[in-house]
Amino acid sequence: MKHSLHLNIVPLPKKWWKHLSLGFLFALLGIWIFITPSASYMSLSFFFTLILAITGAFEIIASVLYRKETKYWGFHFMGGVLELLVSGFLLFNPVMTMDLITYVLALWLFYRGSRAVWVSVRLKSYSIGGWGWILATGIGTLIFAILIIVYPILGGLSIVYAMALAFLALGMFNFSVAYHLGGLRKRVGNSV
Repeated sequence: MKHSLHLNIVPLPKKWWKHLSLGFLFALLGIWIFITPSASYMSLSFFFTLILAITGAFEIIASVLYRKETKYWGFHFMGGVLELLVSGFLLFNPVMTMDLITYVLALWLFYRGSRAVWVSVRLKSYSIGGWGWILATGIGTLIFAILIIVYPILGGLSIVYAMALAFLALGMFNFSVAYHLGGLRKRVGNSV
């Protein structure tokens, strides 16, 4: 049991830097979209492709660094590889990117929101306080991902604002996880 606890909990606090970096990245992107809504949709395809490549690289690096300590490192590694592949495809097909950006973004936010909900459930199972906030940001990201799928028919700036809110929710999720991993580090140090 002690070995299982070590494999499941001990590597988590080491990943705080990834979540903090992604939190800043997503929050800044959300704020930027709010500040420049009309230019945002056109340039969003390039920035989203860049963000997708960076998050894929973070996932790959973190999964490789902690592969011996993390039970689900392969899942994170494959997610990072998939993000890099999709970002490469979008980067080399800019015309298609403008047509597909809404749907690719919505699917990616849905994936990230689902992961946020999964992380909150895992934190709850370890009796980590504040898991409800992480669950709320994950559900918020899922809601905005669904709104992005629904709103292309209506067009206009509403999709840009839905994207901005989704990125802000994703940023808040990553900030919250980074904060709570510090608390988990203290608990793990006392129990392992």
